Amino acid sequence: MTSSYRIGCVPYLNGVPLSAWFESPDCSLDLSINYQVPSQLAVNLREGNLDVAMVSIFESFQNPNITIVPDISVSADGLVKSVRLFSKKPYEDIRTVALDTSSLTSSALTRIVLAELIGIQPEYFSMPPNPEEMLKDCDACLIIGDLKLFDSPATHILDLGEAWKELTGLPFVYAAWLETLPPKQDLHEILLSAKKWGLRNLERLAKESSLKMNLPLSQTREYLCDIMQYDLSERKREAISLFKDKCMSHNLIS
Repeated sequence: MTSSYRIGCVPYLNGVPLSAWFESPDCSLDLSINYQVPSQLAVNLREGNLDVAMVSIFESFQNPNITIVPDISVSADGLVKSVRLFSKKPYEDIRTVALDTSSLTSSALTRIVLAELIGIQPEYFSMPPNPEEMLKDCDACLIIGDLKLFDSPATHILDLGEAWKELTGLPFVYAAWLETLPPKQDLHEILLSAKKWGLRNLERLAKESSLKMNLPLSQTREYLCDIMQYDLSERKREAISLFKDKCMSHNLIS
């Protein structure tokens, strides 16, 4: 039997506050939830296998058949911790970069930051997210999500959220709920309900995630409560527009 709502979400800690309600006893909706990396969610959204997905904001620039659901995002104003470039060399000496194949938005962000903030144009390669293997072949690597969230597998670490803030003075929107057109009835209100539930339960979700991920509570709590943000304010919409303009100027989208 087909579910009324087919929802896709990232399998990362930063998506938990927006998706945990769906699997809680407080939610009695007829829905299916599918967890995949951003690049795969984008494919399934394009192919019509999902009604809505928490997808890299970059996908909204490429697909005219989807729209951004208002009022909700996965964003940060500066430091983000879960989107970082690890380098064996000083940034200005980087010549090759391995990009995490899980990523869409962060791969584009890496190219923009290295060109505009560091002033380099390295060669880029797409590779599975294994920093040790990536750094064998390249000077630097982009890793997103929970993998190596609090580790430091290289001498030089560039937090891309901080880099974007230094470059533009704006927060950065990593992902949003992207919905296939035409919008499905009531879906916006359902997603808002999930967000409100998640924000009310952040402390609990931080504790549960700490146990599940075998990380100190201080780290999961800081990440969910102090670093990640889930609104879609005017400044964040401005940041999306600027990011799109920069993607176009760097020939990352047509």
